Amino acid sequence: MKKTSKFLEVKNLGKSFGGNWAIKDINMSVNRGELLGIIGPNGAGKTTLFNMVTGFLKPTEGSISYQEKDISNLKPHKICNIGIARTFQIVKPFGNLSVLENVTIGALRYEKDVNKAKKIAHEKVKFVGLGEYSHTTASSLPLGHRKRLEMARALATDPEIIMLDEVMGGLNDEETADMMQLVKELHNDGLTIMLIEHNMHALMSLSERVVVLCYGKKLADGTPNEVSSNADVIEAYLGSDDDA
Repeated sequence: MKKTSKFLEVKNLGKSFGGNWAIKDINMSVNRGELLGIIGPNGAGKTTLFNMVTGFLKPTEGSISYQEKDISNLKPHKICNIGIARTFQIVKPFGNLSVLENVTIGALRYEKDVNKAKKIAHEKVKFVGLGEYSHTTASSLPLGHRKRLEMARALATDPEIIMLDEVMGGLNDEETADMMQLVKELHNDGLTIMLIEHNMHALMSLSERVVVLCYGKKLADGTPNEVSSNADVIEAYLGSDDDA
């Protein structure tokens, strides 16, 4: 898939809670087909950014555009309908429903025939490696499988952009490697991906470009090599000699 600039763009984006700015003056764009990593210390504003792009929070200032259309004030279901899906850091499936039923709900976003939606859901469940758990109640799944279910639910909505919020958080090494492979496959298929991840090895290995947030500001934007050698980024993570 050909990459074009400004597939998703945020301009002067800011979010204030009671006078305290969680994010301020963020300018960034995501190209079609790109895998963009977003990193930053705890409290940097990463999930707040995701929440604004997906309509769960309204910007205090600035704008968000998708394919050159302003989406700043759209509700979450409208954001999903235009092709932007996400996972959540804290996984909350419909616990009393089966894996397949959870994912079918996502497919019903655009496929109103329930049997056809179930077929789509089955394909996504199989893709993420949960085929044998299709009829297992979601609440009984271990964390690693619930993370996969979260991804399958998002994929079932047929997104053009998927925003992954710490899909590897809490996973062991083997589960992390498997999740990395899933993300690679999605990217190779042309899906545009935004990835928040504290596992630096995973994020730097997967990302084509990395944006660094720190205290709600954009600190750096570049290739993984450029970002990992940036003095300001190193100081933000490790502290300066003066802090010792």
